[in-house]
Amino acid sequence: MKKNIIENYEDVFQNSIDAQFIIDTDTGKIIKVNNAVVRIFGYKKEDIINKGFSELFPEQKLKSRKALLDNFNIHDGVLVQEFLNAKGEILHMEMILTIISWKENMAILTSMRDVSMRVEAEKELKKTYEKLETLSRIDPLTNLLNRRAMVEAIENEIIRFERSKEPFVLIICDIDDYKKINDTYGHDAGDFILVSIADLMRSSIRKQDVISRWGGDEFLLLLPQTDANGGKHLAENLREKIASTTFKFSGNDILLTMTFGISEFREELGFGKCMKQADNALYKGKKDGKNKVIVLN
Repeated sequence: MKKNIIENYEDVFQNSIDAQFIIDTDTGKIIKVNNAVVRIFGYKKEDIINKGFSELFPEQKLKSRKALLDNFNIHDGVLVQEFLNAKGEILHMEMILTIISWKENMAILTSMRDVSMRVEAEKELKKTYEKLETLSRIDPLTNLLNRRAMVEAIENEIIRFERSKEPFVLIICDIDDYKKINDTYGHDAGDFILVSIADLMRSSIRKQDVISRWGGDEFLLLLPQTDANGGKHLAENLREKIASTTFKFSGNDILLTMTFGISEFREELGFGKCMKQADNALYKGKKDGKNKVIVLN
């Protein structure tokens, strides 16, 4: 009867679809493996018996390996861990560890299932989600932040302002007579100008400054730790640089100007009124002849 039980156990052990190891709790060496280990890991049984179980871990996982081995004798549970097969390839294995009796001693029965395809699929899915998240925040034409992402940036800056009281300004600007560019040279030229302006402004601001395509030919800049005078200085530099640049498109030399409206954030204004004030400044600049920098406080 006992012999039949042992034979049945051996048959179940050897023919399990999961890779199964029996590991000595004292030495960490592999005592026994089943046929699935040979199939999944590519080792012959005689080559893996008495091999340290930890040798199956990638070298870069030494800390994880040690942590896992240190906890073999006190934790049962399910883990996903990286292993190396006989070819040195990475396998992602889902593991269940169980303490068992083995020849009057204690041992660890480790059952593993190869979940490499699932792990890789999860990684690809994560990359896709990250890409979608990025796309949802970036204007596809200019690669600047879009309106949604800029609103978040401004809201975060308001939170910082409430703690530090450090000033910041909003600068809204657009291209003077942009419609004429589209009408004269075509919409491809209009897109080229938007991209060129975005690149010019991106290269002219500080690392902490934030720039977005606010909509159409409008751009919005957020300048942290900057007062109205500092905002005006930057906007004047941008205005002069843009006005003195010849944009070349399909053999055409395109000259243009931009108008800038500036508002320094104040607590009593809040986001909405601060933005409205910058819009009013931009409108005043257009009314006063364009190619202007106007500050309203």
